[in-house]
Amino acid sequence: MTEQQVQHLSQILRLDLHAYHPQQLQRLVTAFMQRNGFINLDDLISALRVDPKLRQNLLDSLGINITQFFRDPQMWDILAKEILPALLSEFKSLRIWSAGCSIGKEPYSLAALLYQFAPQGTHIIIATDIDETALTQAKKGEYPASDVKEIPPIYRPLFSVQNGLLVVPPTLKKFVKFQYLNLLSDPYPQGIHLLVCRNLLIYFRPEVKPRIFQGFAQSLVRGGVLFLGASEVLLNPSSYGFAPLQFGFYQKVL
Repeated sequence: MTEQQVQHLSQILRLDLHAYHPQQLQRLVTAFMQRNGFINLDDLISALRVDPKLRQNLLDSLGINITQFFRDPQMWDILAKEILPALLSEFKSLRIWSAGCSIGKEPYSLAALLYQFAPQGTHIIIATDIDETALTQAKKGEYPASDVKEIPPIYRPLFSVQNGLLVVPPTLKKFVKFQYLNLLSDPYPQGIHLLVCRNLLIYFRPEVKPRIFQGFAQSLVRGGVLFLGASEVLLNPSSYGFAPLQFGFYQKVL
């Protein structure tokens, strides 16, 4: 993929693809071309200029929708047993941001944790993504019944299985507000107590990440916590005003 092709795609999609790791971008676009019958990238670019649906499908494909309920259970145990109790003790009502929420499994996992602590709480989970199709599915809160196996037994009673579907009930949906947000260009939510961005930043170029982490730091209140994926590490956390808590967890101290 040439620099000119990346520039054309960025202009057509209105998304800065230079921020993506080159190998990851190549893999994602190549897979999209194979699924849609394109052999030549220039042919895809020409088609994208005249086909809004194709443009949206490619944008959705770049959303990287690899997700599951309670991904990396040991880290969710730490969240449930240590991080959330401490945050609730200090802030009472929590404002949480799930960045790159995909089809909603992460924010609904967070909602299950909050419901266990305070069923009548006034917490809010802002769940964002650039994939409009994924957000539409997330709002429905319906998944294959087999996905129940991803949910730890203690939380399974909070969900239901109906007509072959795993259904998120209103008691959990009430906590979650889904909305479109592009991490590379849109304003970040403010006044956040827990910011969850897991297994997304690995797809971005290293030189882009400092700007994102700076935005995360500004989004969090002092004492708030950043929760990253098992494959992600925040280098030099103190330069952003963070201090390490546990593996994958960083607290804003400045």
